[in-house]
Amino acid sequence: QAMPLLMHMASCGWVVVDADYRLSPGARMPDHIVDVKRAIAWTREHAAEYGGDPGFIAVSGGSAGGHLTSLLALTPNDPAFQPGFEGVDTQVQAAVPFYGKYDFIDRDGLVKGSHGFTEFLADKVMPCSPPDDPALWDDASPAQRLRADAPPFFVLQGSYDTLIFVQEARAFVAKLRAASQAPVAYAEQ
Repeated sequence: QAMPLLMHMASCGWVVVDADYRLSPGARMPDHIVDVKRAIAWTREHAAEYGGDPGFIAVSGGSAGGHLTSLLALTPNDPAFQPGFEGVDTQVQAAVPFYGKYDFIDRDGLVKGSHGFTEFLADKVMPCSPPDDPALWDDASPAQRLRADAPPFFVLQGSYDTLIFVQEARAFVAKLRAASQAPVAYAEQ
């Protein structure tokens, strides 16, 4: 899905890193975000070798990658997500998530029947159910990690997405705009 965007950005002179991370169900949270933060650490260390600016890193991803993009941007230098590399700068300067999951529990009740998605996450992605470790579920939800010093965001969402419903993205953007001092743009198709 991302390959056309990656190729276009590279053709415009951007240095592009296509980071991989461990997938569920073999990996459980927080493995995914730890892997992405390791990729940011590697990029910051090696960007100049490829003509990039290690002081400006923008991240993007769709679906699970959209979730991780948001979580990464909202948890800079969080030692809980950086085991063994706690002192490395994992701050990013821009985030462009598309059709990401922003609240693993649907605390606002935006989607009728969303408990099915929460059950899927508990079975395949998270190491436990929400009552067993509510703090971990909060930590994994970008909507619970909003901050005034968040980088600029450009959130993209499809209005006909049947997995991540548009009202979830709209609510996340509204909350992020209220919390962040940086611009938060939103586009919906």
